[in-house]
Amino acid sequence: MKRRNSRDLAFQLVYAMEMSGEDKDTVLKRFSAVSDKMDAEESKYAMQLFEWTLDMIPDLNESLKPIIQHWSIERLSKVDKSLIYLGCSEIEMSETPASVVIDEMIELAKVYGDKNSPSFINGIIDSWRKKR
Repeated sequence: MKRRNSRDLAFQLVYAMEMSGEDKDTVLKRFSAVSDKMDAEESKYAMQLFEWTLDMIPDLNESLKPIIQHWSIERLSKVDKSLIYLGCSEIEMSETPASVVIDEMIELAKVYGDKNSPSFINGIIDSWRKKR
């Protein structure tokens, strides 16, 4: 199983919800063709990450406020916000080492974010991890 594929799909799901404002079921229906083509374990982990992230968003919005100084969570790019949500959720809910999760979020930021996204996401997730 490649967790990178799982994280990529989970990111796309969280990002799709952020962009569209659609509910979870609608987003999952749109992405079912993608997840159906994945290895069963990869797809299962992607769905688990997605669920963890959705469950944690309200708490993350509160716990990230003091970390994202001079900004509000609403002002972050949707890519950065989605990756921060996903990374924090995986650190909180899984047994995967935080350093591995942060490295994976940085790699996704290089693909989907702008030139500043990798270092920004690294700093925010690491600060959040240290304060939890």
